[in-house]
Amino acid sequence: MSFFNRSVGKILFFTKNSPKYFTGEYSLILSPQFYWVKRVKLPVKSEFRAKKLAPSIFEGSLPEGEEFSYDVKYEKDRDTFIVIAYSKTYIYDEIRKKISPTAKIKGIYFAQHELHELKTCIAIDEDISLGNVDGLLIQVPSACVQSEENVRNYLPKIKFSNKKIKIDSLVDNEADKQQSLLYVALLALFVVSQFLTYFAYSRDLSKYDSKKESLIKQYNLPHTSFQLQSIKRTLLKRYKEQKSIRDVLTNLDKIALNDDKFIDIVINKNSAKIVLESNPQNFEDIKKSFQKYFTISNTNTLDNILTVEVEYE
Repeated sequence: MSFFNRSVGKILFFTKNSPKYFTGEYSLILSPQFYWVKRVKLPVKSEFRAKKLAPSIFEGSLPEGEEFSYDVKYEKDRDTFIVIAYSKTYIYDEIRKKISPTAKIKGIYFAQHELHELKTCIAIDEDISLGNVDGLLIQVPSACVQSEENVRNYLPKIKFSNKKIKIDSLVDNEADKQQSLLYVALLALFVVSQFLTYFAYSRDLSKYDSKKESLIKQYNLPHTSFQLQSIKRTLLKRYKEQKSIRDVLTNLDKIALNDDKFIDIVINKNSAKIVLESNPQNFEDIKKSFQKYFTISNTNTLDNILTVEVEYE
């Protein structure tokens, strides 16, 4: 069963009953008779982690004495994984029985992935058919199925997934070579861009150093980074202290005072003490005004004197 597509060659649904091919370019869709498939729910979400669990999923159900590879595909709608076990050696031997080394194989794919949208049973040839059992594709004898549909009708509709089976000695690697050349070209562009970036950075750094030396001479600053950092920390600390004082005074200015007046203001690092003279009947209103701008830590009253201690960041 074949369909020609220029980019992938002829698309063949490959079975043990397939005819022999000696020339041409082909992409093969493997019948389920070449692999084992299960649907499982796993305590992981990524295909990478699920693949590590694949050998235990098929433990005891695969032929002994063969080395198996695994493929997994996450089904988001079911929150399950399709897990496939296959022998590269077995697939290689079976393909070589039908496809001559003089022909080119562009890619090898699983029917499970490429025909997963198949809903009905369809004929492969006179003897075998392809059926869907709860989303898993299986090969069954045609005598068990009454269907006029044939797999050849589905081949033109196929848009290949990225689930290509990699058997390096079997698959023509021309596309991979082109991709490798593309990677090399991209790497070369990256190296050149990094060199240009480094060159521009070096040039800007040289300008910065020249400007730095000019400022050091102009303002008679020390030359070492340690000394400059020390000056920077001192100035920054002084700036923060002055800013805190300004912020406190700005907030005090927002507090509406009628006949009240400030007697004393002491501002520390993260706190301040404000002493006011006012009518004792106004003390509660004054406190409420302070709470809009400060966190009050303590208050004291003596006759008509109110002392408010506040905290701020």
